[in-house]
Amino acid sequence: MYQYFLAPLIGYLFGSIPMAWFIIKLTTGEDPRNVGSGSVSTRNTVRTAGYFWAMLTASLDVTKGFFAGFLTRFYIFPESTFNGTYYNGFLLLALCGLGAFVGHCWMPWMKFKGGKGLAVLSGGLMLVSPYGIIVWWLSLPLWLIIWRLSSMGSISATASVGILTTVFFLTGVTYWNDWACMVFGWGCTILLVLRMIPDFKRIKTGEIKRWSGMKVSEWMK
Repeated sequence: MYQYFLAPLIGYLFGSIPMAWFIIKLTTGEDPRNVGSGSVSTRNTVRTAGYFWAMLTASLDVTKGFFAGFLTRFYIFPESTFNGTYYNGFLLLALCGLGAFVGHCWMPWMKFKGGKGLAVLSGGLMLVSPYGIIVWWLSLPLWLIIWRLSSMGSISATASVGILTTVFFLTGVTYWNDWACMVFGWGCTILLVLRMIPDFKRIKTGEIKRWSGMKVSEWMK
């Protein structure tokens, strides 16, 4: 049973590595919490260091989401994935992925500031539900066009993964039909809603407005 407690902790530690902080600090000397949007994220790296360094930040964030689950599932607890009656590899991956998501959104080293967790979510989804990552990336542009708000587009794309994993669980049509995959999809959706509360407040006050077009610069607002 101990692995169920250690998996999210391992994920949290991986997720809390502030890649954006390191890159912005090394390239500009600035603390990302004091510039741009104040978030330790890829979007703030664009604002402060440019697109190249933002792409590197995103890649590293995806990597930490992936390797947190990969190392936990295949190296730290390789013998714990079958307990005699239930294959719990998906549960370990889901718990680790959720922990990484929380760690990225609320980094203890950054006074619990962080990013929105989308890159870390992508890395975790590669292991938990490869079909989910395809749906997430394909549905994200559609939801952004519909909502014209990055926060709502991101939440809707993540909820689409929750719906997909629920369908898989209810129908059993694929190998990735474990209930833990469904928990991961909906768990990330709920966590993302909580993380977006400050954005909702800014939308309500008019500080964040719906996009007038579909320029990349608008995604970075």
